[in-house]
Amino acid sequence: MGESNINAVSQWLERLSALHRNLIRKFATEEGLQFVHVEILQYLSVCNRYSDTTQAISDYLGQTKGSISQSLRILEEKKFVKRLQDTADRRVFHLSLLPKGIAVTSRMLESIQLDGADKLEPQLKDLLSSIQKKNELKGFGTCLSCRFNQSPGKNQFVCGITKEKLSLEDVKKICREHEAS
Repeated sequence: MGESNINAVSQWLERLSALHRNLIRKFATEEGLQFVHVEILQYLSVCNRYSDTTQAISDYLGQTKGSISQSLRILEEKKFVKRLQDTADRRVFHLSLLPKGIAVTSRMLESIQLDGADKLEPQLKDLLSSIQKKNELKGFGTCLSCRFNQSPGKNQFVCGITKEKLSLEDVKKICREHEAS
């Protein structure tokens, strides 16, 4: 790809990113939330059980763990999310959406109206993967496309890292340990 094409693609990506952020910011304001609150809720709606921690959210959003912790306290107080202590490692807390949080993420997706985005999904996934690999960034891809995902039988999945069974729903969610296959 020539330099002028790279500049053009970079400008389109920047414009799309800015537009997307502005639409989410507008939605957040209408809901009486901060932008970061909606980002956290959206992330929790698509992450798996290995990636539903404060640290994973921090890594995904590129914000400090302290900042994310403060936002999570507010979201807990407002009953958007709940925090549960891990049964195996008492130092770890998992986060999940409560019905109020699920409703907000549904309304957000409806409000931003990404008509035609489904046609671009394969190219955007490839572009994202390429950028992440070249810059040695965490993937946060779906388990289904992860090199650690094992499928011993039809519609049977196992995480190669944890050796735990994964449901069909699990493998459609994003994971912080993702490495492209």
